[in-house]
Amino acid sequence: MSGFAMRRQLGKTGLQVSPLGLGGGNGISSEDVLYAFDQGINYFFFSSDLHHMAYQRSAEAIRKLCGRGSSVRDEVVLATVSYLNDPDKLLTVLLDQFSELKIDYIDVFHWGWVTDKVDALALYQAAAAFKSGETASQEQSLFRASVMMAHAQEINKELVQRGLVRHVGMSFHSRKMARVMMQDIDVLMIRYNIARPDVEEHVFAHLTGKKDSDPGIVAFNVAREGILSFHRPPRGYPAQLPVPTIPECYRFALTNPSVDLVLAGITTRQELLQALAALEQGPLSPDENEFIREYGSLYRGDMLKTFYPFVSTPLARSLSKN
Repeated sequence: MSGFAMRRQLGKTGLQVSPLGLGGGNGISSEDVLYAFDQGINYFFFSSDLHHMAYQRSAEAIRKLCGRGSSVRDEVVLATVSYLNDPDKLLTVLLDQFSELKIDYIDVFHWGWVTDKVDALALYQAAAAFKSGETASQEQSLFRASVMMAHAQEINKELVQRGLVRHVGMSFHSRKMARVMMQDIDVLMIRYNIARPDVEEHVFAHLTGKKDSDPGIVAFNVAREGILSFHRPPRGYPAQLPVPTIPECYRFALTNPSVDLVLAGITTRQELLQALAALEQGPLSPDENEFIREYGSLYRGDMLKTFYPFVSTPLARSLSKN
């Protein structure tokens, strides 16, 4: 079985990204982030507010990879996020991120935790003003000028033309809002896992299927549903049946052609190595896909209604370890 290609297009951004991206929210170390880059991972996700203490452990690596003067900056896709969801606070958010990470630009800036109650269009318009060629307010222009003047000798013409933010994304906790905004934004982050396959119907089915016109699709919370991690089976699950691993959950999401990248909350070097090994295995087989979807149904609705019918299915019996 062939593995996943180590570079794929992140939708209409045109950015070439690794199928697995690293988020720093679980406290992965800078040393392991740099190791991941050496192994081919080039998408890194950083938050300057929610869970910032955990993200700080990876900040040194982000500065080395993306900071001013980095020789590998063009090989890295830096994605940042703010969960404040207030256009009036965007200048402060960006100033914090630029200052902490010592960067010239952000590849993808996300607004996080976008729900039905959020004015998503206002958020998008505020961030889009920092993209090259967009009309900026006087405040935004002054901010851009101050950042550039601080290290004018180090910024070449190409970086100036790129703007401070190259692309704008949103992390959705509302499928309805994801559908509303998908044609405007550049990157769409959505919770997609074996317990939520209906995202395929409610979100992915509304894409055109053309990478050059669809937003890049980043799947998150791929290996868990709420506080429940899929590699820990529910109580009473038959010991003779296999249990999906976290890397197999990554493979599940990446098997869907709509998904460009899985954002992984990896903590240790061992977890990273397991994830990289899974990428080499490539997409799930039809039987593997069927089983993992059946297993995921255990985490939806009434456990008693879903658990026992699943155990009695021919597929479950055929995969029994006995």
